[in-house]
Amino acid sequence: MSGGSEEVEARAAEVRVIRDPLYGDIRIPDDVKSLIDTSTFQRLHRIKQLSTCDLVFPGATHSRFSHSLGAYHLASIIVERLQELHPGWISELDSRLVCYAALLHDIGHPPYSHMLEDRTIYRTFHGHEEWGWIILDDPTNDLRATLIRIIGESGISRLKDIYAGRVHPIALHEIVSSQLDVDRLDYLLRDQYHSGADVGTYDVQRIFRSLRLDENGSLRLHLNGVPAVESYLLTRLHMYELVYFHKLNILTSEYHRKVLRRARELASKGELEINDAIKGMLLSPNLDANGYLSLDDSVISSAISAWKNSTDQELTFWVNRILSRDSFHKRLRIPWLTPELVERCMLALSAEISAAGFDPVRDLIFHRPGNVGYLPYEGGIQLVDGRDIADVSPVAAAIPERVHDTMVFVPASVRTACEEVVNSTLGS
Repeated sequence: MSGGSEEVEARAAEVRVIRDPLYGDIRIPDDVKSLIDTSTFQRLHRIKQLSTCDLVFPGATHSRFSHSLGAYHLASIIVERLQELHPGWISELDSRLVCYAALLHDIGHPPYSHMLEDRTIYRTFHGHEEWGWIILDDPTNDLRATLIRIIGESGISRLKDIYAGRVHPIALHEIVSSQLDVDRLDYLLRDQYHSGADVGTYDVQRIFRSLRLDENGSLRLHLNGVPAVESYLLTRLHMYELVYFHKLNILTSEYHRKVLRRARELASKGELEINDAIKGMLLSPNLDANGYLSLDDSVISSAISAWKNSTDQELTFWVNRILSRDSFHKRLRIPWLTPELVERCMLALSAEISAAGFDPVRDLIFHRPGNVGYLPYEGGIQLVDGRDIADVSPVAAAIPERVHDTMVFVPASVRTACEEVVNSTLGS
C-alpha cells in the first residue's frame, strides 16, 4: 500500500493545477511547467492583453500569460477530442507540440501587445510572430534551452513547421492558426470576461464537439456546430466594435505612440536621456532577442512617467495626456466618415483648429482601425460536406469581410465647431 501511495504522490508531483476564471482547473504536466517557469514565458505576466483598454474597462488588466495558458488548455481539449473521434490521427510527439505551439504563440509580443507593434517606434522592427521565431533561435534563450532538453532540435524544427503550416495533418496548424483557432476562441471569451462587456457569448465546448477531420487531415465543422460558430462570429464582431475599437482605447494608444516617436527623435539627437532597454527599442539597428525581452509594460510606463519633467514641450504634452484624463481630445460624432471624406475636410479642419489657437499638426488626430469580420483564410470555415459556413449560415454571410472605423479626434473645445466644418464642407 505504501508503494501505491508513493506512486500516486509521484504522479501528483508531476502535475501543477492552475485555477483559471474561465475554465476552472488547468492541469499543467511537468514538461509544460518547465516551459512556463522560464523567464521568457514569465515575461508575459508583464504584457497586458488589451493595452490601454483598462482606461475604459477597469477590469481589463489581464495579461498575455493568462491568455496563453487558456490557449494551451483549449488545444489540449481539441487534441483529446479529435483523438477520440479519429484514433491514431496524431503522434504522441505532435500531440505535445501542438499544445506547446498554443502555449508559446505570444512569446514575441511587444509591450502593450499590438499597440506598440509599430515600425515608427522600433528601429529594429519585426512582427510578434517573427520575434517569436527569433527568440526560439537564440542560443542563449532559456526557453529554447528548455525545449532542447525536452524535445531536442528536431522537435523545435517541427514546432516551427506547425506555426508555418508546413505539416501533415494540416489540422495541427489550424488548431493554432485559423478562423477557429484556440487563440481567438480564448481571447474573445477572456477579454469579454475581464472587460465586463456583455456582448453575448458562445459555447466553445459545443464547437469542439462539432469538429472533425476530413480525409486530408484538415479541420471540418459538423452542421450541428453552425449555431455555436455563428455566436462566435457575432461575439468577435461586437468585441471589435465595442471594446477593441473603443474610441478611448484608440486615442490613448495613439498618445503612447506619439510619446515614443517624439522620444525617439529627441534621443537620436542626444536631447533625451533614456535607459538601455528603451534605447534598444528606439535606436538600435540590431536589437537582439535579449534586448527585446528586456522590454515590458512596466519599462515603458516607467520611462513615460520619468519624461513628465522633460523640457521638451511636445513630449510633455503627450505624457500629460497619458498621466491624467484632463484635456483629452474628443472624437468627431460623425459616424459615416471615410478616409476619403476626411481628406476632403483636412484643410478646413486645420484652419478651424488653428483659428482656435491649437496646432493642427499635433491636435488633429486621425486613425482608422481595422480587422477582419468573416474573411475566410485558405479554406475558410468549412463544413464536413465541403461547403463554407457562409453558404449555409445567413449570419456568417451577412458579417462584413472587414471591420473598419474612421476616427477623427480634435481638442474638446472645438469639437462642435469642427463637426459643423465637416458638415458644411461635405454637405448633408
